[in-house]
Amino acid sequence: MLAGYLVIGRRVGRLSSMIRTPILLAFSTASSEAAYPRTLEQLQNFGVPKRIASFVLPLGYSFNLDGSMMYCTFATLFIAQAYGIDLSIGQQATMLLLLMVTSRAWPVCRARRWS
Repeated sequence: MLAGYLVIGRRVGRLSSMIRTPILLAFSTASSEAAYPRTLEQLQNFGVPKRIASFVLPLGYSFNLDGSMMYCTFATLFIAQAYGIDLSIGQQATMLLLLMVTSRAWPVCRARRWS
């Protein structure tokens, strides 16, 4: 809220009330994808041009996938260490690259499925 206040001033309260419903939907379904259309609509109602909102929201989803990919990599390394399985640097790098590629390919597959 503080960062939003520094950027858009007092309108941050109005913005937070407008996106309350998409936030609750994302929280209750445990999927931010379910809230995407409603969030895009509310941002346009707030005054954000559609071309900007349509660029920034998917970019945020893409960065979120990078975080998920890193979590999966570190979780796999932790489990391997917990069971005493030694992974070479090559195996670790391969796993990281494989997860990176799949985190990029999955949104493309979903976008093609819905279009």
